Amino acid sequence: MQVTCPNCGARYAVDPMAIGPSGRTVQCVRCSHRWRERPIAPAAVVPPPRPVPDFVIRPPSYNSGLPALATPATKTHWWRWAAGAVAVLVVVLGIAVYALRDDIREAMPAEWRVVLSTDGLRTVFGR
Repeated sequence: MQVTCPNCGARYAVDPMAIGPSGRTVQCVRCSHRWRERPIAPAAVVPPPRPVPDFVIRPPSYNSGLPALATPATKTHWWRWAAGAVAVLVVVLGIAVYALRDDIREAMPAEWRVVLSTDGLRTVFGR
């Protein structure tokens, strides 16, 4: 049976046996309003007859030739892979530059060698 709150109009499905033959005080979950719910008339409790279908649908049996339900493909977040690849590339390049710093310094023009040396960096930044 359906119980409707007279205060806010919220509807609830309630077992008629929970209301009982003499009625019961119930409380709305939404607005906390309390009221006395009366049982419904016995004639209204009888469910209407169900119509008889023309055919019966049975569940498919094992190996009935029907296609299997496919699960949706999981989404791959390509940007996570790209960000990880860029981070690894930056780390590898940093390690390579640090390991080959003397060879890189020798390959550069003389003006740049002074700037790239530790003493040259101290003079540029004033420390």
